Amino acid sequence: MQPLWYENMVIVYFAALAAVIALMIGYMVRHLRSGGGCCGEHEVPAKHIRAADQNPSHYRYHYTAKIEGMVCGNCVRRVENLFNETGDCFASVDLAEKVAEIHTNRKTERTECAKMLENVGYTLIEWEEQHEFE
Repeated sequence: MQPLWYENMVIVYFAALAAVIALMIGYMVRHLRSGGGCCGEHEVPAKHIRAADQNPSHYRYHYTAKIEGMVCGNCVRRVENLFNETGDCFASVDLAEKVAEIHTNRKTERTECAKMLENVGYTLIEWEEQHEFE
């Protein structure tokens, strides 16, 4: 037979273990419900805004933008939404390459794009005009 203090220690140990597991499960549930991306611990994932016209050949200008600061799917949605919500752009982002392909019907300057990206927390590294449809 074990001494009484030993039985009490076992009970305390298992109670502490159960409390830690309950806290971990609570954190995981809260994390999943609130989005929990890298861009904000308690931020709901951004709703994806699609461009009305997703055919790149319908746009006169095509730009490639190398963007720093994107690390997750929320970042991709934010950058795509930034351009797609304007109504005259179609943007798609490659997270692995950290590159956005932007198609638009108006000439866009690097400084304008850099300011837009800076306002949502990203940095424009490179800006290249690919070609112009005549």
